[in-house]
Amino acid sequence: MIRLPVLAATLALLAGPAFAQDTGPLGDKVGQFVGSGEGELSAEITHLQNDVYAISITTTVPMENDIPGCGGGINGEMIMDEAGGNFFVENEDYEANSTSPLTNERYCEIGVNFDEDGFLNLEERSGCISYHGASCGFSGQLISVNAIN
Repeated sequence: MIRLPVLAATLALLAGPAFAQDTGPLGDKVGQFVGSGEGELSAEITHLQNDVYAISITTTVPMENDIPGCGGGINGEMIMDEAGGNFFVENEDYEANSTSPLTNERYCEIGVNFDEDGFLNLEERSGCISYHGASCGFSGQLISVNAIN
């Protein structure tokens, strides 16, 4: 019989007012974004403290006509201002003495910027192939999910 009070309390909490997300200095430039590049892209930006933000990026290219698709994701923290910033994540497979172009990049680097029309632009610069495979990437243009609704 304890289920009924727990259910009632849960419903009461869900029916209450939603708390505002801490957006920090970027305001409406945080939240969820969707778009495309070599495939479907999504990103989520969350304010942590001051000018530090958590970012999560995923990419998906579906299989088509027996051509394999791919997908992947990356997440971490970055410093951002109104224009954006540079997102760096150290590659786990980095080998300092390797001559392989797939393992000699120490960091995956992605440029993150907001344009005057409100789009989030991602530019994969180097070293990210181990996070998504050879058939897709993290470059593309995204729009806030809030702007779509």
